[in-house]
Amino acid sequence: MIEFKPDINDNFIVYRSFENSEQTGSVTLTLDSSTHCSLREIEAINNETAEGLIRSALTAAANRNSFACNYLPSDFADIARNLGFNDSQGVLYGEIPFLLSGCCGCNHNKMS
Repeated sequence: MIEFKPDINDNFIVYRSFENSEQTGSVTLTLDSSTHCSLREIEAINNETAEGLIRSALTAAANRNSFACNYLPSDFADIARNLGFNDSQGVLYGEIPFLLSGCCGCNHNKMS
């Protein structure tokens, strides 16, 4: 069973994943303003772990009033796009309620 363990300090959210007591990945997200955050780093042994880490970090950010997120790493960008992040001004961008709802392939996350 995969476990996701948080380490949340001030504006930094770090989640680490573990399987059989061995670390299998981590994600780092920063709260940039009262409503925006940035997913800055992600490492994972596979796509499923990466998706779980991204979702965990986004949920923690949403619980701290973040509404939108920039996805900055190049790693697992295909997973981010499947979650609903879209290209916007050179970075992947998404509104957290839509990202966590499983809404992908629509126009909800596209900035004008």
